Amino acid sequence: MAYEFKCVHEKDTAPPLNQQADEWFKQARSISKERLPDWPKAAHLYQQAVDKDHWKAMHNLAELHLRGDGVSKDTNKAIDLYLKMTQLQVPLGYYDMSVMTQRGIGVVQSDRTAMQFLIKAAELGSPQAQTRIGYIYIYEKNKDSVGINYLKCAESQDYADAAYKLGTYYESVDKNYPVSMHYYQRAAALGERKGAMEIEDVFQNGKFSYNKDKKTEDAYYKVSRELAKNPDLRFPNLAKDHPLPPNPVQGYHADKDINWKPTGRNDDY
Repeated sequence: MAYEFKCVHEKDTAPPLNQQADEWFKQARSISKERLPDWPKAAHLYQQAVDKDHWKAMHNLAELHLRGDGVSKDTNKAIDLYLKMTQLQVPLGYYDMSVMTQRGIGVVQSDRTAMQFLIKAAELGSPQAQTRIGYIYIYEKNKDSVGINYLKCAESQDYADAAYKLGTYYESVDKNYPVSMHYYQRAAALGERKGAMEIEDVFQNGKFSYNKDKKTEDAYYKVSRELAKNPDLRFPNLAKDHPLPPNPVQGYHADKDINWKPTGRNDDY
């Protein structure tokens, strides 16, 4: 694994999406979220989009083939779709192939090849791959600073899992509790229910030197419940609507002056 880090965003490298194909893709996604989805119809719409090189539709249609929803259960067809994504230089396609190769599903299992796919995906801006590599650097290679760079790059793409993993790192490893809370809040805003649950727990029980706070506890309990009902919800104004108080010991950032306050800039944390 290369140690020189460059933050690349998926939106800057992924192929543009055909407008008509994107409409079919959105229709298919909407159908898939219904209580009793018409899977054959969703699969047909995805296939129409795939025929116009819509890479998101390729990913979703591959998942249908892996499950056998609305189409034949066919691992080879899923692999073919993932490989087509890689031919189009789609970051997510390389990530999908890394997962399949790691697990040996439809292809020969190979940790080395899986890692090569994963690195390529991260270099092209896949937030999923950047999050996975960041986790490896921190917890398997003990290179925290490199791992944090990967996680922050993924988080800057509004990837909820990266924000949550940053929260757990700053809580359990770095012990910088206000920074941990910031990332849990970001995770919740981006739709990760566990982020809201962590904040609720802190203010319910007064953990990490925070005072118990029923108002904050209730606010994040409500966010948690809403996400349980609808995981697609997002809360872009969460930090503004339900701001977190400073930590009584560490302020808003353990590595900064106790009187420092967030400015709202991307480099605050």
